[in-house]
Amino acid sequence: MSSSPIFFPGYAQPQQDRTGLWLRAWLPVLAYSMIFVIESTKYLGSDHTSEPLRRVTEFLFGYDACANWDTIHHLIRKTGHFLGYGAFSLICFRGFMMIMRNAAKSLAGRLRAHALGVFVTFLVACADEFHQSFLPNRTGTFSDVLLDTCGAVALGLALFIVTLALNWLKRSRTTPSRRQPHRQKHPALV
Repeated sequence: MSSSPIFFPGYAQPQQDRTGLWLRAWLPVLAYSMIFVIESTKYLGSDHTSEPLRRVTEFLFGYDACANWDTIHHLIRKTGHFLGYGAFSLICFRGFMMIMRNAAKSLAGRLRAHALGVFVTFLVACADEFHQSFLPNRTGTFSDVLLDTCGAVALGLALFIVTLALNWLKRSRTTPSRRQPHRQKHPALV
């Protein structure tokens, strides 16, 4: 069992089967994109999701929480856009990191993989909104494309910051301490 070079670059084994690498890189992207295919139907428009989401919200927070339900429902749906496409961008980033040789070794390579992930997310969001413009109870809006792309950028930035912090912690634990050695006090002074 080999480890992913993204998380354990020192333990990565050389890849001899490029087809297997491409499948491992892009099957998760394809599987996750099926979520967009399923949710981009007339059956999951806001007119069909309002009542089930309202019941869940009332169960969790009580009836008073639904006093401004239209606004809350709108925020739930837009948060779903933001987080869903942000997660899709991270999965695309993983795919690009796997197929781009030596991308994990440099900051420029990682940034290129992030940029490609955001670009693919933008294209998929455009296609999704274009498709929704043909459905009777859905609307395709460019503001949703921008929201989806912002989610991709935000989650990519969050991953980048977390990765930097983890690398900093790892380096700080492995480097020897530069503090002065502890001096014992003379017994007569204690």
